Amino acid sequence: MPLLLQMTRLSVSFLWLGSCAAWAAPDLALEVRHATVSLGADGIKRTTHFSETVIRRGQTVWVERVVPQGAHSELEHAQAGAGKDHKHADLSAATRWIQSDPKGKIRFRLVSVHDKMVIDIAPAEYGNVGFDGSWLAAYHLIDPAILKKLKPSETSGEGQWYESPSSDKSNRVRVLWNAEKEIPLKVISLSPNGLSSRTTTVRVLNQSPAKPWEAVGTFTTKDYSDFLD
Repeated sequence: MPLLLQMTRLSVSFLWLGSCAAWAAPDLALEVRHATVSLGADGIKRTTHFSETVIRRGQTVWVERVVPQGAHSELEHAQAGAGKDHKHADLSAATRWIQSDPKGKIRFRLVSVHDKMVIDIAPAEYGNVGFDGSWLAAYHLIDPAILKKLKPSETSGEGQWYESPSSDKSNRVRVLWNAEKEIPLKVISLSPNGLSSRTTTVRVLNQSPAKPWEAVGTFTTKDYSDFLD
C-alpha cells in the first residue's frame, strides 16, 4: 500500500507499546481503494486505480489485491512462466501476510495464489518488496503517530479530519480518522504544485473477518532469497 505504508515510523519502544494496545482494536474486513493522478510535463494526465481487501484479525493483517476477472488468466500466467527456471514466481500482485507476536516481532510473508506459494521475507529484504517494517502502519493502515503532526480540522459522522499546514515545499495531507475502528477512512495527499495527488478510500465491509491464511497450508514455502540471483 504505497501511501499508507510509507508515511512515518515510530521508535522501537513505542512500536512495541503501540502494538500491544493495537490488539484491543476491533477485527475488521475492509475494502481499500487507491487512486493516483498526475499531470506530466507532456501535458498528459495519468490516473492509476487499484483496490485491496484488508483483513485485520487479532495479531494478523492480510492485504489481498483485487484482480478483476480476466486481468490475469491462467493461460497468460502459464505463458509468462514458460521457459523460466524454478525461481519464477508472480509476485507483482502477491498478497501481504503480516503477523506480530506479543513482543512486537514481525513476520512478513508474500502469498502467490497462482503459484500456490508462500514466501518468507527477511527484514533485510523488506525494502525490496516495498514494506517499511511498521506493524502499526500495517495494522491501522497508517501509523497513528502521523496524526500528532497534523492539525484537527472539521468533524463528520464518520470521524475527525486532520490536515497538515499549507506549505510550498511539502505535500498537503488530509486524513479522516475513525477513532472507534482505529483506521483512516480517507487519506489524501496533494503535491505542492497541485499537479499530482494520491487518494486512499477505506470502506468497512459488513461481514465477520475471515481467516484466508488458513487456506495456504498446502502451499509451497520458500525464502525470498531463493529468488535472488
